Amino acid sequence: MQTKLKNWRVAGFIVAGRKKIVLAAVAATVCAAATLTYAMLPQPPQPPVTVPTGTLVGQTSVNVLSVAAFTRAINQAHGTNAVLQHLQFTPGQSTGWHTHPGPNIVLVVAGSLTLTDEHCNVTTYGPGQGFATGLKVHQAVAGPDGSDFYTFYFLPADDAVLRTDADPPECASQ
Repeated sequence: MQTKLKNWRVAGFIVAGRKKIVLAAVAATVCAAATLTYAMLPQPPQPPVTVPTGTLVGQTSVNVLSVAAFTRAINQAHGTNAVLQHLQFTPGQSTGWHTHPGPNIVLVVAGSLTLTDEHCNVTTYGPGQGFATGLKVHQAVAGPDGSDFYTFYFLPADDAVLRTDADPPECASQ
């Protein structure tokens, strides 16, 4: 016994059989892509009254990888913008190779985060540790328990992005 699917009328055209299935699959794919794109957009700022008072992260040693980047950010003729983010990565989640238009400070509060710099030097940071990156290419990967961390960016006033995807350094392909 064959079951015949009813025809659809889309924009004045009759859609039947396999075309209907393809149209439905395309519509589902477009909806899924739109949902994922929306989920990746930056979250709106958190109202300060919703953040508990007190020290969020304290007594954290910071490995500064580029003092020059901080000097450049602070001495901007047009001022410096600051952005604070609280991020949580799942185990093994990576930032991918990227750069920043200005320096940033990362403070790990739970789990671990492994930083690989432009020379392929690898350093793992745990709770109570942090690092400051400059403008060079780098990536960070969450450890086996994931990572919960704060990152504070110093950006040139005329910059609109926090990061730019980049190709891995030559040492990463060896």
